This record gives sequence, structure tokens and C-alpha cells, in this order.
Amino acid sequence: MKGKHVILGLLMEKEDSGYDINETLKTVFSHFYDGSYAMIYPTLRKLEKEGEIEKKVVIQEGKPNKNVYSITQKGIQEFDKFLQSPIKDDVLQSDFHVRMYFGEYVTNEQVMDWIQKEIDAKMALINQLEENYMKWKPNLTETQKISFDMGIALYRSQIDVLNEKLTIFIDGQEGKEK
Repeated sequence: MKGKHVILGLLMEKEDSGYDINETLKTVFSHFYDGSYAMIYPTLRKLEKEGEIEKKVVIQEGKPNKNVYSITQKGIQEFDKFLQSPIKDDVLQSDFHVRMYFGEYVTNEQVMDWIQKEIDAKMALINQLEENYMKWKPNLTETQKISFDMGIALYRSQIDVLNEKLTIFIDGQEGKEK
């Protein structure tokens, strides 16, 4: 999956501006896709050049003009080709996982701090996902609900593991103090 496929998929739903695409990536897609302005605008330019999307300029009173993008027939064909292609393995990059792997080189207190911060961060993500899910649920398709449910379940299972491991470290610390 490439950024272009995500953008084409979003434009299948409705025409949109680069700003609104970014907002969707930061909210709806936050638990499974990391997109940014740095990816969006070059991709929009490339898709337009390739004839997969079209841009229209919307004149706004008192604000800068807005570029709104829509998908073309060629873009629909490219998006369909992506949907029909084999599903690729997930790609995970996690600073936290790398630190855990090398955790033997820091104190147990540091490891416990990292674990607690990761638990807090995952809880914040769950809260945000659940809030968005409740707000958007009436308009979500069944497959979109699956995406949200999987994201929430993934974060909850990670918190369960982290709480279990944090307990082991805490119990180990208490044993050292006795």
C-alpha cells in the first residue's frame, strides 16, 4: 500500500482538500496509517499529473483559495487494481519496541518508566479512538467498524501485556528492597 492508494480511497468517498485529507489521516486513520503533509501534497501533485485525480480551485471570501481534489476514472481503476492486489504484511516501526529490546542497558527504573509511559500513551489512543468511533459510528460501514474495533482491541491487548510485565518489574524491585 502506498500513500497514493490511501488518497485515492479517500477521494472515492468524496472530493476533498489536502487539508481535509490530512485531518482524516490524523483522526480516522491514526491507528493504522502514518500519513503527513510531507506525503500528501507531493502525492496529490503526482496523482494529478498522472490523470488519476483532478483539481478545482474554490474561491473563498476572506481566506486563501482552496484546492479541492476528485478522483477520475483512471484513478478509480488504479484504486480498484490496488484493492484486487494481494494484501501485504504489516510494517511496524516502534521506538518503544526497540528500547525494550535493548532495555538491559538501562536501569529497571528506566524500563518501568518507559512501560508506564507506553501504557498511558496507549490509553490515550484508545480514548481518542473510542470517542471518534462513537461520533462517527452511525456513518461507518461494517468494514470501517472492523478497522476501529481492531485498533481498539490491539491497543487493549498491548496494555494488558505491558501491565503484566510492569508488575514483574515492580515485584522484582520489591524483592531487591527487602
